[in-house]
Amino acid sequence: MRLISYDDQIAGYLLTLNSIDFIDILTIAITPQFQQQGLGRALLDDLLQRLDKNKVLSIMLEVRVSNVSAIHFYQRYGFELIDTREKYYSNLEDAKILRLLI
Repeated sequence: MRLISYDDQIAGYLLTLNSIDFIDILTIAITPQFQQQGLGRALLDDLLQRLDKNKVLSIMLEVRVSNVSAIHFYQRYGFELIDTREKYYSNLEDAKILRLLI
C-alpha cells in the first residue's frame, strides 16, 4: 500500500496485489477534495518506477464501465481493454479489465 498526502493530510492511496509476473491494482483512490491535482498520476508513476521490469510483465485492474474518467486515465498510460466481467460489482455493474504490458 502506498499513501499520498497533501497539505499534511492523507489524500489518497494505491493498493496492489503482487503475483509472480504481474501486479493487480486493487484500488487507487483520491479523496474528492484532492482530485484533479495529479495525485493519482503520482501514485501510478511511483508504482511504475518501482517495478522490477525483469520480473513484472504486466499490470492488471478492473474498473466500473461507468467510470469513464478512470478508464481514460488508465488509457493515457497505455492500458488496454482485454475483457469485461459481467455483473462484477455488488450493484451488478460490469467491470472492464485493463492491462498494461511492461
